[in-house]
Amino acid sequence: MTNNISYEEIINIQRKTNIVDIIKDYVPLAQKGKNYFGICPFHDDHNPSMSVSEEKQMYKCFVCGNSGNVYNFIMEYEKVSFIEAVKIVAEKIGIIIDVNNINKEVDNKYSNLYDIYDISYKFYQNNLNTAYGKEAKKYLLDRNIDENIIRQFNIGLSLSNSELYSVLKKKGFSDNDILSSCVALEKNGKIYDLYKNRIMFPLYDLQGKVVGFSGRIYTKSDESKYINTKETKIFKKGELLYNYHVAKKIARSEKNIIVVEGFMDVIRLSTIGINNVVATMGTAVTKHQAELIKKLALNIILMFDGDKAGEKATESYIQQFGQDDSNIKVVRLEDNLDPDEYILKNGKDKMIEHLSHPISIYDFKLSVYQKDIDFSNSKDVSNYINIMVNEINKIDDDIVRNLEIKKLSKLTSVDENIIISKIKPNNNKRIQINNIKPKNIKTTKYEKASRYILHHMINDNNAILYYYNNLSYLPFDNERKLANEIVKFYKKYDSFNLNDFIIYLNDNKELVNLVIDIDSMNLSNEESNDDLDDYFSVIKQYLYDNQIKKLTNELKLETNDIKRKEIAQKIVDLKKKEKI
Repeated sequence: MTNNISYEEIINIQRKTNIVDIIKDYVPLAQKGKNYFGICPFHDDHNPSMSVSEEKQMYKCFVCGNSGNVYNFIMEYEKVSFIEAVKIVAEKIGIIIDVNNINKEVDNKYSNLYDIYDISYKFYQNNLNTAYGKEAKKYLLDRNIDENIIRQFNIGLSLSNSELYSVLKKKGFSDNDILSSCVALEKNGKIYDLYKNRIMFPLYDLQGKVVGFSGRIYTKSDESKYINTKETKIFKKGELLYNYHVAKKIARSEKNIIVVEGFMDVIRLSTIGINNVVATMGTAVTKHQAELIKKLALNIILMFDGDKAGEKATESYIQQFGQDDSNIKVVRLEDNLDPDEYILKNGKDKMIEHLSHPISIYDFKLSVYQKDIDFSNSKDVSNYINIMVNEINKIDDDIVRNLEIKKLSKLTSVDENIIISKIKPNNNKRIQINNIKPKNIKTTKYEKASRYILHHMINDNNAILYYYNNLSYLPFDNERKLANEIVKFYKKYDSFNLNDFIIYLNDNKELVNLVIDIDSMNLSNEESNDDLDDYFSVIKQYLYDNQIKKLTNELKLETNDIKRKEIAQKIVDLKKKEKI
């Protein structure tokens, strides 16, 4: 917990929250019996394997094992700290927490880097509003980027010398820190500002903190059009998306996210009122970015540049998504234009018309693959049909399959029945969610006893005291840690409540997953009524067995007859205890 928001407040927020309502904002849920089920966002899930219990106010995925309460879900999904997850949940139910009174859990190891970027972006912003910024501001205004957009995206300006380096030195930062941030570089023993006479666009991490810059020339120059911050300890290009921290709320509200290549595309779309947009910042889409995008909204529109490179970027994204592409649509812009150029040339209405009529992944591939096909050549046509048949085989919906077969038949003038004969039967049906069961994992009798003891402890306060007074040890690390935390919690609060305990565990995901696994154990009446002493005996047997093994090894190595007799007697005594 932090010093500024108490454990009691955090529990109070959780008790006023319905986990089903919160998770529904992120993942579509369907009710089956008492619980709700949905596609798990924490692994490559194609079946609804995540269960959400309104009664217990917990979620659990039966495939990847991810589980927890509403805070754990937000932490995992939003990639935020525990206290930031509390703030998000509180805001969703109308409780405002003063951000200034919360100690953000920032890794102190990198605090200097964050501070350097914070000072730098404020310095750049200020420059744009001085006499030095008149020419740069005119350039932006001429490109239809007005004062509102400049403020919205915190656009700034770097100056001609090493003014930023001087400012940072006066603030007390070391040369090593400044160089590590990549806002400056060393040459011939002197340190200079990296960015000079450039319009500066801050780059953000997923929580909205500035972690880098992109600097664009605005006067005639032989220099590179853009200079981007090199990767640092806090800036990993393949793990971030430009505008993610702004777009995530809008995208979830509209259930739609638009993905573009460059941050100027994001900014330009914003000028026409479209803000549910993120950018990959010109790199090939990584698996990590694809997973982030999937979490933003159910429906995804890819609108990369209209040239060949943009076409390849679209294909690369689709590959990262694997087979799960039914909710992905594509917009291809004519004349090889990127979205920024397209809006400047054709205006708002034309862009909105494009976005209102995106094409399916199949239609995108239908168009891309036919470019090199000679339709007068029967072999080319045959190869093309075989390629597209493979794509049709990926489609789950029988109606969509049928429509695409008709389309392919019309395009190639090949009879539908011939194409149908090449299509595999549709066996890709979703598994019924009420058939999903937890995986059966083989366990030893010692693991089983440990988990049964823990199950008793989380369901009966008396069992906690009985464990503490009569055993106080479990042989496996995680189970032992969990038992210790349960005892500590009970001693501190004089009672045990599972929901409150999960909050107490904070972001210890391993123990959260374990305690929820144990809570969901299906014990028969006979098993649940077994006496704790029976389980304690099994654990004690484990301890005796381990001690006997250790002493047996010592006996083998010992050469002194007297010591050998002492060790042998200890083994005999332990074996007697084992039989009691």
